[in-house]
Amino acid sequence: MDGIRVLHVDDDPDFVGLTAEFLERDDDRFTVETAFSGADGLDALSPAVDCVISDYDMPGMNGIEFLEAVREEYPDLPFILFTGKGSEEVASEALTLGATDYLQKATGEDQYELLANRVDRAVGQFRAEQELERKNALLEKTQDLANAGAWEYDPQEEEAYFTDQMCEIYGVDSGYDPEPESDIQRFCHPEDRDTVRAAVAGALEDGEPYDIEVRITAADGTDKWVRTRADPQFEDGTCVCVRGTVRDITERKEREQNIAQTKEWYQTLLDGAPDAVFVADAETGEIREVNRAATRLLDRPREEIVGLDQTELHPPEKVAEYAELFDHHASNGGARTETLGEQIEFCVVDAAGERIPVEINAQTVEIDGEHYNQGYFRDITDRKERERELKRQNDRLDDLVTVVSHDLRNPLRTLSASLALIETDDGESLERCHRTIERMEQLIDDLVNLAQHGETESEPTPVHLATLATECARTTGVADANLSVTTDATIIADESRLRHLFENLFGNAVIHAEEAVSLTVGRLDDGFYVADDGSGIPETERERVFRVGYSTSDEGTGFGLNIVKQVAEAHGWDIGVTEGAEGGARFELTGVEFADS
Repeated sequence: MDGIRVLHVDDDPDFVGLTAEFLERDDDRFTVETAFSGADGLDALSPAVDCVISDYDMPGMNGIEFLEAVREEYPDLPFILFTGKGSEEVASEALTLGATDYLQKATGEDQYELLANRVDRAVGQFRAEQELERKNALLEKTQDLANAGAWEYDPQEEEAYFTDQMCEIYGVDSGYDPEPESDIQRFCHPEDRDTVRAAVAGALEDGEPYDIEVRITAADGTDKWVRTRADPQFEDGTCVCVRGTVRDITERKEREQNIAQTKEWYQTLLDGAPDAVFVADAETGEIREVNRAATRLLDRPREEIVGLDQTELHPPEKVAEYAELFDHHASNGGARTETLGEQIEFCVVDAAGERIPVEINAQTVEIDGEHYNQGYFRDITDRKERERELKRQNDRLDDLVTVVSHDLRNPLRTLSASLALIETDDGESLERCHRTIERMEQLIDDLVNLAQHGETESEPTPVHLATLATECARTTGVADANLSVTTDATIIADESRLRHLFENLFGNAVIHAEEAVSLTVGRLDDGFYVADDGSGIPETERERVFRVGYSTSDEGTGFGLNIVKQVAEAHGWDIGVTEGAEGGARFELTGVEFADS
């Protein structure tokens, strides 16, 4: 026991001094302060005092009156009435008013030893009660904070005890009398009763502590999750007591359930994504999560991928190059999804060591204060194969165009040279032949350019419809008398392509006519039309005429009207076919921009 501070109040200074000397000599734990009246004693009283010793017969305030005054401020402080003039009546009154002990003064040193023992015992008991109260208060506070209660069960007496917090958890009154078996049946969830019974039996029979989480339904019908723990106490092989705690963990279970549901929902979204998704710690690069598409891409189970460094997905010699791009992306914020490495080709390595080309879209996200890299990997193997096949086809086309253009130009040059040797008075016919040769040369140039670059190099310019239509009619063998242009409009168009359009429309009319055909070019509100007086196109065939290969003439190639449609679409025009005023076909082009509009 720690030091004991005693306040001795007595009106006899010699006796007070002698008592202090004996107490301090017999036990060095004692420190004695003195006062010579009840009033002085009250002034000297403080929380530091462990015990009060008081005489009874004192002037001004006797020992009983002093006791009453002390009890008003310190109701539990040890108080020993030590008097030489007392009686049984005084002792009874003192004990009734809360005195801890009563001792009659006597002669000899033995009385001081007896007094010391009485003080030691009173202070020890007082401190033990204080410690118990402190622990009980701390337990109650802990239980309140932890939302936990304590219980105890004596299997020999078949008696159980609940703390107030236990009663609150189970929704019963504080005076509730627990009965373990019936309480299991009453409160525990049906699916958890066997678990609790088995745990209790293990504790009572084998001394096995338990710590389980189960569901209960409180007396008011509230469903709860609780964590119940128990520690059995055995003596001579027999369980004499089981003590335990019950903690309400409903909120924690709900959070866990919400987290589990959120994770399941998130995983469902990930697994539903068509692209492979990798989520890595932005700080360490460790892969934290993947979806099913990622396991299929790498041909590896999820367990083998999670925990890898994100650099391990790629070929070793590419890691530094890729890391530089990732770091650049992160340093720029990385908050929005961005396609990485458009200037280089990314690839990953699957379980067999095969390299798979991928397109990566990445972003950095923040979750609960942590930053993660989200990467969406798309397998572009098929795309790469198509690109390679297209390149092979383009190379073959380039070779073909080179050969064809060479083989076409040589006969044209021969024809041009031969025409120069012909002597005739029909200069107009010769001029037409030369124009046709020039036009074929231009067509070959356009063909080569189109094959090499995808389109001819020209810009939309103002084009006079009547002039261009007349030139194209002469090129296709339509006499001036058989062409009627009823508009003087100028439109904005690619002249070279528009020439293709007129020549193919005029040529189509000539090829499909049984005799000389008349053509008309006229204006519409937002475009123009080309009509002929030939046999026309049946309504059931008008949707098919623009398809590649469609022709009703042995001389047709099946490309003419498809070229017309492509020229129209290249300009952003719409094209349709209907019946002309003379019963033939009428092709209408709309959405055209006029130079004078």
